[in-house]
Amino acid sequence: MTVMRAFLHPTGSRIRIRAANFPQDPSLLGREGVVVKTSESRTGYYAVVLDGEDRFRSFAEAELERVEP
Repeated sequence: MTVMRAFLHPTGSRIRIRAANFPQDPSLLGREGVVVKTSESRTGYYAVVLDGEDRFRSFAEAELERVEP
């Protein structure tokens, strides 16, 4: 039986980077972007393209907060 995980931030969601328990570059805090991919293999991690960038970065679910469009 396969169990599908419901993602808090589905692909296409606008998000903002927030402080969490993980070390991260302080210059990323408060930046916004779009979730471009979720991963079943890395549960709770998201590929995000930040505004003004053309590559994705990986963030944990706790580092993201949804932004209303």
